[in-house]
Amino acid sequence: MVLRRGKTDFWGSGPEGRHAGGFSFHALTANPPEEEVRQHSHDEAHFVLVLAGGYMSSAAGAPMVSDTPVLIYNPPGTTHQDRFHGGRGRFLAISGGTSREAAALCLRDPYAYRLAHHLAQQFDGASLFTLEACALQLHAIVSPLSSDEARAASRPPSWLNRAVEKIFTSNDPDLSVASVASDVGVHPVHLARVFRRFLGCSPGEYLRGHRLERAAAMLGRGVASLADIAQAAGFVDQAHLTRTFRSRFDTTPAQWRKSRHVARIQDTDGNLRQDDATFLQEPWS
Repeated sequence: MVLRRGKTDFWGSGPEGRHAGGFSFHALTANPPEEEVRQHSHDEAHFVLVLAGGYMSSAAGAPMVSDTPVLIYNPPGTTHQDRFHGGRGRFLAISGGTSREAAALCLRDPYAYRLAHHLAQQFDGASLFTLEACALQLHAIVSPLSSDEARAASRPPSWLNRAVEKIFTSNDPDLSVASVASDVGVHPVHLARVFRRFLGCSPGEYLRGHRLERAAAMLGRGVASLADIAQAAGFVDQAHLTRTFRSRFDTTPAQWRKSRHVARIQDTDGNLRQDDATFLQEPWS
């Protein structure tokens, strides 16, 4: 049975939310253990900006567990079981509104992330006008007909999207920040400055986070050895993977693999996600 959640019902606790223009805004701390989050859907569309913790989502394009900036959009009625690893994390939830996008997705758009993150930083002091404008801009970004208008005022340089794409599509374990900067035609220092401005982290942190996400996905879906996973995900060796994984997710890769008995995250149809299917076809091991 799928649990129906209202506009302001999320798996977290925090101060009373704010409301503007038909939207609700909540800055929350995840509180239930991971295994207690039930399969559910929300009556209205909502965005989830992850501020801390490893978030697991069924949205298209989302990693198995996040360690890079993550902004999730769920349309009304999407059945999911999104949750934080270990039940620990912080997030901003924005509910309400509509868009033409009918599928849950993970937004990798630097402008969308910057917009939501800026709102999270200014949450208590933001005017009602600012709250409503931010929500409308986010909906415009997931609506193909008006995304360009929404980004016009603060659009990131086009090369930033190419840099993010390169990090997410490269299988090269020797990929470096310098090589990414060279490929998009900017100086590494400028790359770092723009990454920090739009994504709130350095290129190195972003690259490390994606490698952890890739390792977690391989651990959760395959039978490759830890040494092979470390090499494929870009770590120096198995010990390097273990140290980094434990420092970020408070568990070892081997323990992570064993703990994935928690009920599988589902999409609207209860079918295997398309990105999962693509992943399983790739020659990781």
